[in-house]
Amino acid sequence: MPASQTLLQHLLHQEMTPPTEFLRMCMKALKHHKEKIWLAAKIIFLVLAVFFLARYFILNISDISDIDQYIDWRVFALSILIFIVHKLTLAGLWHYITILGGVRIKPSDAVTAYLYSVLGKYIPGKVFMLLARFPAYKRAGTSLSKVTVCFLLEAVCTILGAVILFIASLFFFPNNLLSGYEPLIAILIAVLFVCMHPKVINFLLRGLERLTKKENLQLSMTYMQMLKVSLLFVLNWLVVGIGYYMLATSVYPVPASELLYTAGIFAISTTIGILAIIAPSGIGVREAIMILGLGLIMPQPYAVMIAVMARLWTTAGEMIVILAAFIVSKVRNK
Repeated sequence: MPASQTLLQHLLHQEMTPPTEFLRMCMKALKHHKEKIWLAAKIIFLVLAVFFLARYFILNISDISDIDQYIDWRVFALSILIFIVHKLTLAGLWHYITILGGVRIKPSDAVTAYLYSVLGKYIPGKVFMLLARFPAYKRAGTSLSKVTVCFLLEAVCTILGAVILFIASLFFFPNNLLSGYEPLIAILIAVLFVCMHPKVINFLLRGLERLTKKENLQLSMTYMQMLKVSLLFVLNWLVVGIGYYMLATSVYPVPASELLYTAGIFAISTTIGILAIIAPSGIGVREAIMILGLGLIMPQPYAVMIAVMARLWTTAGEMIVILAAFIVSKVRNK
């Protein structure tokens, strides 16, 4: 008799089975229908992603139409190409992290899984980005716990890379913004390097193990590997920062001397948006930080315009790479 039917009979006839037996039947029914559950989860994920994307464009369509006349679209198109390179590089970095974490699947499958998961950022709560990567690794028979650790490590390196670039960019700010704060900056940089140590990260992961009652959440990387991965994320932030600088220059003539500062503003605003868990894709939070930072080097109306453009810029670039990944995946399967 199927597990689902046994469970249904229990509910209808209210058999006096112990709670543990009822839980066992629930787990058996879930296992029996796991493929249907995975399919339903993927459909729900896609529907939610499309809903929040459509909602964003509906709420911001007037702002997008208003800025059309101010943009140098050739420079904007070039900045999107740089953003696409940045996103593909991030997918490669994700695969590199999983290799270091002992989770190895085909590079093409890893990159595709990463690009599909980008849709998860448009749904409130960042957990959907992780769940979207599970199916590819589940099919390969790898440990989902290790995938979770790699995802957390990616988040840590993303934040560290953004903060390092932002701190470095402040030294290139045209005004004496850091005057008198040099010792504090030096201490902050030292703290960041301490936070990169695997022993510190594993200490936090042990707390997560106790909280979630899961095992095998420890990081198996050396300190040098951690430094290398963090440096690669800094370089990746610099790449997308150059693209963001070109986006800004397509709207307002930002001097080349302020390129690194502009890149740092994008990195720190995006990171704060990531940390704002309840905001899908950091909407509102990221724009506020951008306007505040860019307002120091340009008139406020242009800062607002670039902040709105940045949302269109990132969304267009991400939709392009996701669509490309979908097409390549279908062609490869055939």
